[in-house]
Amino acid sequence: MYYVTIAATKYADCPEYRGAELKVPAVRALVQDAMERARVPVDGEYRMITFRGWPDFLRERLARTEADVQEVNFLAGRVRQMDQEEISRYEGVLACIETERRGHECSIKDLINATVNLEYFDFLPGILKDTDLGENALDGDFLRILQDLPDEVITLMDPAKVGAYLRHSEKGAFTREGYCFRSKEGWQEIYDGQEVPLLEPETKTFLSVRVEERDHPEKGDGWFLLPCRSTDMASLWSFLSTPCLSGYRILEVSSMIPAFEEHIGPDEDMEALNELAGRVAEMTQEELVKYKAVLEFDGWKSVERSLWIAERLDDYVFDPGQISYAGYGRECLENLGVDCSDPAFERFSFYQFGMEQYEAAGMKLTAYGSVSLDREPELSETQEDDLQMGGCAYQTM
Repeated sequence: MYYVTIAATKYADCPEYRGAELKVPAVRALVQDAMERARVPVDGEYRMITFRGWPDFLRERLARTEADVQEVNFLAGRVRQMDQEEISRYEGVLACIETERRGHECSIKDLINATVNLEYFDFLPGILKDTDLGENALDGDFLRILQDLPDEVITLMDPAKVGAYLRHSEKGAFTREGYCFRSKEGWQEIYDGQEVPLLEPETKTFLSVRVEERDHPEKGDGWFLLPCRSTDMASLWSFLSTPCLSGYRILEVSSMIPAFEEHIGPDEDMEALNELAGRVAEMTQEELVKYKAVLEFDGWKSVERSLWIAERLDDYVFDPGQISYAGYGRECLENLGVDCSDPAFERFSFYQFGMEQYEAAGMKLTAYGSVSLDREPELSETQEDDLQMGGCAYQTM
């Protein structure tokens, strides 16, 4: 599994800021969620500061190259499809490209396009230096090439010199696992450096569930995209043969809200999920970020509670600019006119002070920013009005 950590440039001087980690490849909704957790402003600048789980040769190059998260996300999808043999060859292809360019390192465009050009290169595992390459050639694997060697080299029959000659003549390159060289001409491009291709059709919706009938799993399962109209909900009951809660089971959940995927269980009420999806679908992007923060603030309790929160977002105060307890501690002191750079504060725990101030104010720091109650919400969780839903679709498997 591959991960990248996204960090907003505006917080580069904040020692407590850690950015947000994203598992890649990811659909665009989850990339957007990571940008929100990293507090990257709309059209704001950011960088990727760590690449966890990547092969060393890619991690090192990605750390030095200029790329955006969508490019790295697409690259992760391409590399994930490779087996270990192909990854070793891929490393060799990159080394060959850089050899042909006299050491000029591959750009993100090159890294992406190289994934579809492995067929134009051969890779010899275990050949790690010129001597290995020369010995391999002298054993007969490169007899045709040896026929073209100058007489003085053939006379010497020095494996290191033979290997060096072959490597220079075919612009080959060594990696930590073997030797790679171009075996035929050709080069394909799937990325022009401008428009990043989609890995696959986007599947994240406000809320989608895959369900099956408990007593008759042999009938297969189906994906239902929520919210949906009452007429489309009827098709769900028809598919399941029963509208009873005990008659179906939720097998999988897909949503642009991570908490839904994590917490919605197999026995949830479909009507409640449909109403919840309808509420979420009405939210603006800013409200959606606040909703995710409030869900974390409140702690997951139930689908009904999540619907109740969706209807009462105005009861909460959300500040996406808050990124750490220590930063808030400094802010509180500076608002009182305190100079936090004074040597007297050298060993002062701004983190501890900030946590105490958060607790005193009834605030909680979430992955999206700080949240607190502006006023006590109504205690009733009863939902009084039915929601008029948007379109629905489902697929049977």
